[in-house]
Amino acid sequence: MQIMEKKNCFCLLFVAFLLLKGTCAYAQKVFIDSVYYTLDNTAMTAQIAVQSSSTAVGDIVINDTVTYEGANYAVTSMADDAFAYCNQLTSIVLPQTLRNLGKNAFLSCTRLTSCIIPDSTITEIPFEAFLKAGLIEFRVPEGVTYIEQRSFEQMPNLLRIHLANSVKSVSPWAFYILDALQDPIYNDSMFVLMPMNYQGAYTIPTGIQAICSSAFYGCTKITSLTIPEGVKRIEHYGLMFSLNAVIKTLHLPASLEYVTPGAIFGGSLRKISVAEGNTHYTTWNNMLMTINMDTVICCPAAINAAYTLPESVVHVAASAFSVSAVDLTMTNVRSIGEYAFEANSLGKYDSNRHYVIPETVEEIGDEAFYRSYSMEQVTIPSSLKQMGEQVFADSPKLKKAIINSPMIGKGQFRICNNLEIIEIGDSLREIGAYAFHKCPALWYIRMPKANAHFRAIDGVLYSADTTALALYPCKHDGEEFVLPEEVNTLRSSSLRAVKLRKLVLPKGLSLIENELFGGYYLGNDDTPLLDTIVAPMMSVPAAQSNSFNLLNQAQTVLLVPCDSLAEIYRANSIWRGFNIQVDSTLLELPEKEQEVGTQPDEHSVQFTWPAVEGATYYTLIIWANEERTEKICTLTFNSMGQLVEIDFSKHAPVRRAMNTAASFSFRYNGLSEGTDYWFTMTASDDNNNELYSASGSFKTLGETGTTTYLDQIPSDQVQCTKALRDGQIYIMYKGTMYNVQGNRIK
Repeated sequence: MQIMEKKNCFCLLFVAFLLLKGTCAYAQKVFIDSVYYTLDNTAMTAQIAVQSSSTAVGDIVINDTVTYEGANYAVTSMADDAFAYCNQLTSIVLPQTLRNLGKNAFLSCTRLTSCIIPDSTITEIPFEAFLKAGLIEFRVPEGVTYIEQRSFEQMPNLLRIHLANSVKSVSPWAFYILDALQDPIYNDSMFVLMPMNYQGAYTIPTGIQAICSSAFYGCTKITSLTIPEGVKRIEHYGLMFSLNAVIKTLHLPASLEYVTPGAIFGGSLRKISVAEGNTHYTTWNNMLMTINMDTVICCPAAINAAYTLPESVVHVAASAFSVSAVDLTMTNVRSIGEYAFEANSLGKYDSNRHYVIPETVEEIGDEAFYRSYSMEQVTIPSSLKQMGEQVFADSPKLKKAIINSPMIGKGQFRICNNLEIIEIGDSLREIGAYAFHKCPALWYIRMPKANAHFRAIDGVLYSADTTALALYPCKHDGEEFVLPEEVNTLRSSSLRAVKLRKLVLPKGLSLIENELFGGYYLGNDDTPLLDTIVAPMMSVPAAQSNSFNLLNQAQTVLLVPCDSLAEIYRANSIWRGFNIQVDSTLLELPEKEQEVGTQPDEHSVQFTWPAVEGATYYTLIIWANEERTEKICTLTFNSMGQLVEIDFSKHAPVRRAMNTAASFSFRYNGLSEGTDYWFTMTASDDNNNELYSASGSFKTLGETGTTTYLDQIPSDQVQCTKALRDGQIYIMYKGTMYNVQGNRIK
């Protein structure tokens, strides 16, 4: 049996050894003829591995196969970053057997002047393949169908690229920042890139069907452009010449079938015309429109006039009026695309400074009115069903917004430095994050009629039931803000960048959401100015990890009611950064009329006293004289009003949790009939801080009688025991019961 177990163990070890050996061989990295390869012993292929910058030097030719230990391996692939940062590599020839390049293959090979890739090898130029490489000229091999983003970017020496006719798709910004480029990049069907420094008139070659994304981006010196028949598509930014471009007119061929929104722009462009016979596009007042005139595609930036769109126009395409000088009135538009009026002149005429978006509009895209330079007031319709981000952001003259829409988009008024007043309609149900990020002049919110979601009180926005603070305008009147007692939640960014010096929290506050004072959204909020936060709550509100983001906690005093709470705050990682101080006046002490009540009978008195917030024990002393020099007894109660000790001298209270009751009562027995008594009541916290005190007197009922006192018995004859009855302590002597004052109990 033992022999069999040993054999099995040996077999398992041998198999493990073979597997380990095979695994090591599969991943084996070898160095052959100045190049590192990773060998696949199963497929008998080699991958060009990541090279050392110290060995990939000079001119390298990689053969179709490499030989290692007598075996031949076909070189079929290249690892990502294979020659990245090999800045001593000057030229390379890749093999006919290669089937793919790795991402970042020649990233920052600054001295690489030549790279030859044979035809019918790879099908794609991958991401950042030649980013910042030193190539002077490059031939994209036949067989490549796609060129990925940033493949040819920031190549300061590149003069020309020969583009294979097999290329059918080029990612936006695949060719970018090629300052030395001398010749246009195109093949038989695609026009990819025009050198930025080209000057004069230019005619796109016949046969081109598509003008690729960013093909003429930044071309400032082209004076005229002829687009031949046969061109069918103009991609995004395809004819974006730049703000400083001098080209003034653009004629589009009859063959054109599709213009991507945002494809056409030039700072001096005044006129767009369309050849007769085009079945997809037309023009109106030199603006490009769809053939049925339901969509505005592009308005030349240099048109300087006021227009009212035709009733047929229901869509304004993305970037249609971007950087436009047109002051436009819309009448029947239903959707406004992203960047549609970016950096526009809406409102430049007095009649339009208050820009009213029509009630027909249902959708507004991201940054649709971003950086509207002239608009001073805007009315947003109740018809809106969808609102993008940063719709009116960075509009420098905007002072007032009337928002009738059911939503306010994320970052909608970001960096509107002069926005002062927001008027909200009764349909509002949602406020996007950072809607008023960096709006330092905002001081008032008006909401004439509350709805199911919000209400405004004295220029501050709350939830409809006032239990949550939604938005406090950062420049609201005064330096102190006392939150209503109904508020239990402070919502995210509701106190964004406030100019307050003092903030008084409500006693029922239970939750503070993230980024109460603002946060980071394309730039952080202004730092709030806050010296003091008054926190009268008797428990620490729940706060999220970034609740006090941007606030300088160390310079902000947090006032809390008592020492025990201060210790809890200091132990809390979110709150401990404040300068925590105790202010006992924050405790909710009983009002003057809430004095200690007494209801005496012949031999006892019922005390009733108010519960004091923060008190952990109460001390009641009954005195035999008005000068309070003859103490009858000291009674100590815990925070729940329960008797914990009776003493003739000094109390030693038992600590308990804070009370939740409104008042307490206790009956003290064993008093003499018809006798005057005096009392004092104090409430204290764990640190013996007196929170409340009251004093008074009472008289028991009946005639003053003769009483036998325990202290009249000679001390050497006193043999007594203590007894507890009805919650009171008594003394038994020779079968007679006395109270602790020495009065005999009948």
